[in-house]
Amino acid sequence: MKRIASIFFLLVILFSCKTKDNMGDVIVETLPVVHVGSSWVELRGKTSGGVGQMLTRGVCFSTSSVFSFKDSPCVSADAGEGEFSARTYELVPVSQYYMKAFAVLKDGTIVYGQEMTFSTTSYQLPTVRADAATDIFSTEATLNGSLEDEGDYPVSGKGFVYTSHPTAVLELGMPDVSFVLATSSSKNFSAGVSGLTLGTTYRVRAYAMTAFGVGYSDEISFTTLNIKPVEFAAVSVIENTFSSLKVSSSITDPQGQTIQSYGFCWSSENPLPQITNSSYKALDADFIMAFESVKPGQVYYVRPYAQTLAAGVNYGVTLRVKVATYDCDGGMIKVTPANPVYLGWLGDYDNTSLPAVYSMAHDGEFVVNMSVGKNAVPTPSVAQVAPFCIAKYEVTNDWFCRFLNAYGSSVVKTGTWQGQPLLFDDYTLVRNVSGTWVVDDAYKNYPVVGVSWFGATEFCSFFGGYLPSEVQWEIAARGNVYSNDSSVPMYTYSGSNDLNDIAVWSKTSCDNVGTKAPNQLGLFDMSGNAQEMTSSWYGNYYATYKEAPMSSNKNIVLRGGRAQRGVKSHFQNCSRDAYVVTAPVTYSNFIGFRFACNPDEE
Repeated sequence: MKRIASIFFLLVILFSCKTKDNMGDVIVETLPVVHVGSSWVELRGKTSGGVGQMLTRGVCFSTSSVFSFKDSPCVSADAGEGEFSARTYELVPVSQYYMKAFAVLKDGTIVYGQEMTFSTTSYQLPTVRADAATDIFSTEATLNGSLEDEGDYPVSGKGFVYTSHPTAVLELGMPDVSFVLATSSSKNFSAGVSGLTLGTTYRVRAYAMTAFGVGYSDEISFTTLNIKPVEFAAVSVIENTFSSLKVSSSITDPQGQTIQSYGFCWSSENPLPQITNSSYKALDADFIMAFESVKPGQVYYVRPYAQTLAAGVNYGVTLRVKVATYDCDGGMIKVTPANPVYLGWLGDYDNTSLPAVYSMAHDGEFVVNMSVGKNAVPTPSVAQVAPFCIAKYEVTNDWFCRFLNAYGSSVVKTGTWQGQPLLFDDYTLVRNVSGTWVVDDAYKNYPVVGVSWFGATEFCSFFGGYLPSEVQWEIAARGNVYSNDSSVPMYTYSGSNDLNDIAVWSKTSCDNVGTKAPNQLGLFDMSGNAQEMTSSWYGNYYATYKEAPMSSNKNIVLRGGRAQRGVKSHFQNCSRDAYVVTAPVTYSNFIGFRFACNPDEE
């Protein structure tokens, strides 16, 4: 629901509020609602006289008959004479609301119009159709449906409910009823179901879900084959590298059927791949298949099949397999931010003995607390940061060598940054020896430095991830903590108020990753060791945080402080630097990065 601009709240705080039918020449009138839906309304009012006294005007509303400008939602309009209107959304369907127009005057007085009511309308649920099931076998089938009309509210999910029970109520959450989600975003959708019983009739309804209810289709039915399916050995992975994937299976019991062909089918999206809707390959020798082209981190659903004379196609159990990729040796940490989150730090930048205080900014406006120090900075809000995963350690020399050897180039091969160097030879410990990238054993677990921003970006992309944004980085560095709590304290640095506990700093070189204590999330070296590149372009913060566009000087944001520095303030969770990506600088041998990716949904 739209909230009135922050200036209104400031006025309420700064001035006392008096209710009057008029104030000098200012007269406020509430106008009846003309346009209203199930979740929205266009609110109307009228003012006359005294425009010079008026700051703003609008209409406030509530489901309670006792309400005012100060304690209820409002819509606003610019000061002026005559009629005005503004829409608000996210109302509750089939509900009565009270409303009254208002005008805020420069002396703090609020003038109201008369109180009136309006009611939101009912709503239409989605209209869906269940189409005939296809690919019906002994223990599985494909269910099909279509969304004919979305109704009044956005559809949040589509799928099917099904049961073999003859009298069960065929709706979500009812006894003896199963459901399956469809993944298609189009109006036509399908989903495979498995684990069905031989020779059994199933009842099916398609559905589409909204925030205010579920629309169901009429009921259809189908019957599974009454033939025992071929049995297979579980799919096993016999080879899995960054660029290769090989799987195997076997037929353990043909159930007396004549096998015409066999092989594997697979999909990156469909959990029940079939030869009719997925990739597949028939085999003519051992039950072993090598995927022809794979990418690190790519996920496949793969299962064996066999074509028979009596039962058609038979399928085995699906295996979900992920192509080998960088996962920080199993050390990926999932972060689920509290929303909204706030970027930055309010405190004395020079006096680190003062506690870290993260602002709870309201309505996306800057909140500045100058009493805590001359260098206090405004803190903007950041809304709705999705869950993400971030590596426990900075990317090491060892892992960057593995990447270079698999990637097969020292420059970006394709895309916007094609031809850009992946690393700066004079600033890194990684070197090419007879065509193979290596690093001395003593430095394998040092954070890779001297790598370019293009190299860091390409590393992350190659392994199916990305450089963390500035927002993601700071959330992780704080330990995903937003308020001082004795059970989960908030620190000035990443994991402690004592920099010596958690940071490699004031050194002539970086050190092995993970030698200091981790922060609250189990992340190491977020303060100190190599300073870390982000995907964010450098720029001043906005009132409501948003990513800065790439500027002509091509500066990106660095975070975390680098080991060579000896000033503590450079290692605070909020500390940020600009770093030009086009060429190395004198401290490029202290600049590294950390890998991030989206959560791997099982």
